[in-house]
Amino acid sequence: DIAIVLAILTLLYLPRMATAQGNLVVNGGFDANAGGWTLTGSGRYDAKNGNPSGEVDFGGSEGAASQTINSLTPELIYNVSGDYQAIVSGGTSTNNYSFGVSLDDVFLFGTATPTNSNWYSFNFQYTATSSSTVLSLSQISGVYYNIDNISMYAIPEPDVLGLLGLGSLAFFWHRRKSRAV
Repeated sequence: DIAIVLAILTLLYLPRMATAQGNLVVNGGFDANAGGWTLTGSGRYDAKNGNPSGEVDFGGSEGAASQTINSLTPELIYNVSGDYQAIVSGGTSTNNYSFGVSLDDVFLFGTATPTNSNWYSFNFQYTATSSSTVLSLSQISGVYYNIDNISMYAIPEPDVLGLLGLGSLAFFWHRRKSRAV
């Protein structure tokens, strides 16, 4: 019976959907410390500031915060996001990148220095090529930057969601049909 086959296929895809649950970044909010992160250059933890309190800041020379992200599913798409703030005075901006986010040393987000010290967000998608990657947030120039609320979530694949929905509909249709007999 087709309904039973679809229900079984749906159940087989559930473990793949499970990878779409939860933030894969350890301590991306920096609420109490910078545990789970490797800070280099001018990178340091600051408990007083943040968005909310608790952040990593890069002051002075070039700095970076990096972390190996594990438990990725190759070919699955992930959403990477976070907040950043440039500490600027004088309202000048350059067209040169001063902050960026990379995965395995490939920059997937970069921004020029903003004209103010507001918090901004970055958000981009990444397709995993292996079961782990190194996420790095880097100050690229001498501009001071703060980072907070870093996250990486798997995006459920439309075919998995569609199969789950189709399997559910087939199951309930089969159940309703068998009650009518």
